[in-house]
Amino acid sequence: MIFTLDDDLEGLKLSDSESSLQQQQQPTALYDETDEAENVMNLDHLNLATEPIPFLGDRPRRRSSVLEKFPVSTPPRTRRISVTSASNPLGGGCLDGGQLLTHRDAGIFRCLADFKPVRVLGKGAYGKVILVRDQQTSKLYAMKQLLKAEILFTEENDQSQKDDKDVSKLVERTFAERTILSELEHPNIVKLFYTFHDNAKLYLLLQYIPGGELFFHLKEQGTLDEDTVAFYAAEISCALKFLHSKGIVYRDLKPENCLLDQNGHLVLTDFGLSKKSVAQQEVPFSSSAESAFESEEVTNLYSIIGTPEYCAPEVLQGVPYTKKCDWYSLGCLMYDMLIGKPPHTGANHKVILNKIQRDKQGPKIPHYLSDGMKDMLSALLKKEHTKRWDVDKYWRTPTDPKQKRKKKKAGQEKTSGYTSHFIFRKIDWPKLEKGEIQKSEPGPILPLITDWALAENFDSEFTSMSYEDTLKGIDINIPKSSSDYFKGFSYKASCSYLERHF
Repeated sequence: MIFTLDDDLEGLKLSDSESSLQQQQQPTALYDETDEAENVMNLDHLNLATEPIPFLGDRPRRRSSVLEKFPVSTPPRTRRISVTSASNPLGGGCLDGGQLLTHRDAGIFRCLADFKPVRVLGKGAYGKVILVRDQQTSKLYAMKQLLKAEILFTEENDQSQKDDKDVSKLVERTFAERTILSELEHPNIVKLFYTFHDNAKLYLLLQYIPGGELFFHLKEQGTLDEDTVAFYAAEISCALKFLHSKGIVYRDLKPENCLLDQNGHLVLTDFGLSKKSVAQQEVPFSSSAESAFESEEVTNLYSIIGTPEYCAPEVLQGVPYTKKCDWYSLGCLMYDMLIGKPPHTGANHKVILNKIQRDKQGPKIPHYLSDGMKDMLSALLKKEHTKRWDVDKYWRTPTDPKQKRKKKKAGQEKTSGYTSHFIFRKIDWPKLEKGEIQKSEPGPILPLITDWALAENFDSEFTSMSYEDTLKGIDINIPKSSSDYFKGFSYKASCSYLERHF
């Protein structure tokens, strides 16, 4: 099993004391090449205090997302070949099966050259996210650029004899975000409008969310009050519940992947690490990509994947896990919003796992939080997944009068209705789930936006970057069949979908 971390982590000290960590370093996501699966409670007495917790100390908030590409350990007797070639980052078209690809439908005509870059919004493991403007309509999009998958050629076999199934399995991970987002429509999930590809990159044209990352606002404010945390936890919960109902496990919930729109409502983005049940998905790609999807269920996942500080213990341990891991991540994010840091921090996933295992009673929850918030965090942050609150199962309070609720013993799984929990007493769940609140009422944090094109709520570390980069590919004899691996990647949302969101 391969554990890979960002090169920036090498300077960190493997110490259990928080003071020994170099806070300027940035933890990264984990990625294991191993394939996934083989196979209401009466709270009226609780404290109502919801004042924001003072952010003590001058420790800077650490960014948990990666800034450089993951180093990947190459298996023995293999060599890594890049299939990219030098090209303009916003080239003149998209190659699909060797032909210039554009989108023409009911008067809508789009190709890659129609989108003019404005500034960089972020940088991840495999490329940048760039703010672009549609030169025909002046609408703004977030263009996510991904370097095309690198293909492993074994030294023992000739390139022409490479098994298409093995290559397609590598490419499948690149298709994950395009596949999932093209089938989803939810007010708290980012929208996908177009995808293109050329010789060097894959391009996803996403909804531009001008309010920036939740991470940016946490860095500015330090901590949030309990009512604000409860509101955003409710919006995230609606998105996660929707994803789970579609057979999708998110697996990378963290402040950097939560964006705020112009009205202060939360939107989940970055589905590159998400996993969808094969039983529920329809593969819209070429036959070569389709062969990569085998009969694997989403009920049992195995990959060590995500950001360690927000990962469930079972993920860090490398044992089979389920969609319950997302609810543990939500508990970590709520803890971060309230306290100013995740429950457990460390230089790598092993250090964090050791800290989790040492805490027999779970993470230490500060005494100044309200009783209701303590109860919520305790239920979500159970290190044993069998005792963790199964939010999908107990989303609502049972309405059957015959189903009497038994008194929960200490350490047992919580079985009361999630939406009726005390901290959500101010949430109108029917309206929130229908998307009515997102359209009619502002959120608790209203981003300051004077000009959408300025990207004022994104970190200057990224917006000051140049959106132009130079890709120097390796001159190799690429098999003619290699272009088929990305055939079918290009996509355009329906006209009605585009009209609804513009």
